[in-house]
Amino acid sequence: MAQPSVSSRLDRLPTGRFHKKLVDLVGGGMFCDNFDIYIAGAVLSVFIATGFSTLDLNAYFVSATFLGMFIGTIGAGVVADWLGRRVTFQWNLAIFGLASLAGAAAPNMEWVIFLRFLCGIGLGAEIVLGYGTIAEFVPPQKRGRWVSMLSMISSTGLLASTLLSWALIPIFGWRIMFIIPGVGALFILWMRKALPESPRWLEVKGRTDEANRVVTSIEDELRAEHGELRAPEPRMPVPAESIWQKARTRSASTHW
Repeated sequence: MAQPSVSSRLDRLPTGRFHKKLVDLVGGGMFCDNFDIYIAGAVLSVFIATGFSTLDLNAYFVSATFLGMFIGTIGAGVVADWLGRRVTFQWNLAIFGLASLAGAAAPNMEWVIFLRFLCGIGLGAEIVLGYGTIAEFVPPQKRGRWVSMLSMISSTGLLASTLLSWALIPIFGWRIMFIIPGVGALFILWMRKALPESPRWLEVKGRTDEANRVVTSIEDELRAEHGELRAPEPRMPVPAESIWQKARTRSASTHW
């Protein structure tokens, strides 16, 4: 009899405190991400008003941010497939947090632009890894709701950035807007030590024993909360050529 796969064990689980903690940790990073992305509107005008920057340098600041995000978005998936979700999820916050704090201490606009590029790499990676992490742990039939919750948490970063810019920049100057997301990112980085590696990634890499241990730990936590869990259904591997069967061809073509 075929043994249940890691995916089938994860997909039949109820959601509970484990998933709420996961969304909190992922959402915290994405909140800082959105917060930092939207500080540009506030700080760029201050750069001009104080003579710290010029219109040309401000344009480079914006371009450097999005160039870094582009690289981070593409690179995150490649690195996560190579080194694992958990490691990549930690490094992207470290890059983002440290670059943001360094930007607060930058002596001139040229350094701010360079550090903003590095920060952008972490910002772009966080977006990809955040939604991907939720997708790998939350059962598919409940995934839409939890992704929506993550998006809502992330979006509040815009509101927080706007309000705090209005309240704090006149008192502390523009540098405080780099310090806040930098400190927040490093705090979330420390909290994320509790996140397990993705069992689905471990299974794909042939590290089945590790994957099963992670799933067993999640099952134990949810069993204590919900009682006995539904048994997973064994899944047989589907041959790649079956995609060309008449019943599946139309569905596959819509995805392509």
